[in-house]
Amino acid sequence: MPASARPARKQPPAPKKLPKKAERVPKPVLGKVPCCNEHTRFVMAARGCVGITPAVAENIEMNRVGFGHQDIQDPSALYTRMPGTTGSVTTKNELGLVVTDFFDYNSSDPSAGGVAQEVTNYFWSVDQNLFENGTSSPFDDRERTFCRVRKVDVFVLPVKGFEIGTATGQNNTNATGQFTVNCQVPGVSSVNSQAAIATDTQVTNVLPQIDTFWKKVFSCNLQKTFQSGVIRPYFDTVVDNFAQCIFQMSIVDPTTGLNYFPGTDTVPDFSVRVKVVLQIDQPIATIQNAKLKVFRNESFITPSLAANGTAFSAPEDEYVQTNLRRKQDFMR
Repeated sequence: MPASARPARKQPPAPKKLPKKAERVPKPVLGKVPCCNEHTRFVMAARGCVGITPAVAENIEMNRVGFGHQDIQDPSALYTRMPGTTGSVTTKNELGLVVTDFFDYNSSDPSAGGVAQEVTNYFWSVDQNLFENGTSSPFDDRERTFCRVRKVDVFVLPVKGFEIGTATGQNNTNATGQFTVNCQVPGVSSVNSQAAIATDTQVTNVLPQIDTFWKKVFSCNLQKTFQSGVIRPYFDTVVDNFAQCIFQMSIVDPTTGLNYFPGTDTVPDFSVRVKVVLQIDQPIATIQNAKLKVFRNESFITPSLAANGTAFSAPEDEYVQTNLRRKQDFMR
């Protein structure tokens, strides 16, 4: 076929023009807020940033009146805007301690004249320092802290349901093995009141167990109980003003509500073991002591030997500043 008879080749369509992107202002390095050059260089020079070029945007107008811009009249104004860096805090935190105590509950008291003492009142002295490590240097009662009980949990050990052995008799006493534990936190409306009334209460029925385990009979967050200020803790006003009654308990018969313990009131037939777990807020006193020694001699080889100077003596109590950092288990 002659070349003149061939069909003309179609031309490819012209490429579509993409929309022109808006010109983007480059962001400052590391996402820093742009500000004027003079302000940035002054701040970096005050912080000792030698040899570092400040991050500045290309938009001159933004540099002059940008976000965060503030003119500096004189170098002394720099300290009014930055957090203070003079001095340091070395004692601030408090210790969260857990104290576990055991006692035996019964209603006997030889001094009561035969009257059953069926209410047990558990007291805690707030005037104590469980983190006290010495008061020799200096001593002016600054080791005294308000040791507060924030939460209390009470457990009892149930009666065994069955006796094992040849001389134990018949195992038919599981009905009498049940007892009821009444617990409450006493509160008052005024500081000098001797009449305490119940606030947080709990009644728990404890059944005899073959495989005995601790039965929780009471739990109270004292922080929530007294946080309103309307109810106040009960403190003794006769013997010790720092003795706070944490809780009261009484073990009664679940069918009658009377004293559970049979027999005489002076010699109990048995006792119920009680476990008390206290969560304590213990402040760190401002006066702390540690046994240490600063000793001078003339040789690195013998740290505790004085060839010509004063002889080495044992470390003694010295004033230190102590704070809590973290809980750790590096000796396990």
